[in-house]
Amino acid sequence: QDLKSSNQRDEIAAARASLKENSSLLHSICSACLEHSDVASLTASKDSICNEIQNALNVISNASQGVGNKMGQPTSRTATLGSALDELENLIILDPLVVNEEKIRPSLEKRLEAIISGAALLADSSCTRDFHRERIIAECNAIRQALQDLLSEYINNVGNQTPSPFF
Repeated sequence: QDLKSSNQRDEIAAARASLKENSSLLHSICSACLEHSDVASLTASKDSICNEIQNALNVISNASQGVGNKMGQPTSRTATLGSALDELENLIILDPLVVNEEKIRPSLEKRLEAIISGAALLADSSCTRDFHRERIIAECNAIRQALQDLLSEYINNVGNQTPSPFF
């Protein structure tokens, strides 16, 4: 059957993009799971990626049959590196007029170090190529520095009615 609805075509295109992205992630995470079967966050990440792949396949199946897709809640991504990044992203959106450094800095640094620990597990895996390992380490260092720069900028703007051009 031809897909006459642009919504169906868009849904299939998005699902295909999700499949393409998640298939390579699934390969990497499965390799890491085989290497570190005792790490619960890797298993949770694998399960989350499998759920996303299944959802994408369901979207394609439903769209190709002309059945509408239910827009439910996305699958729970607890204990995954992705959910930790999402959580950190939500935490760093602050009002610079009322930032309290003593409260926010330890919280953000703790969240970031948890993310970096997860990334370090992936980097230390024997199935991680040297190029990727070096890139993971470099990006972890870059994100540490970016967080420090962001916190400094917030602190410099506490109480300022005219924020710096970075905000």
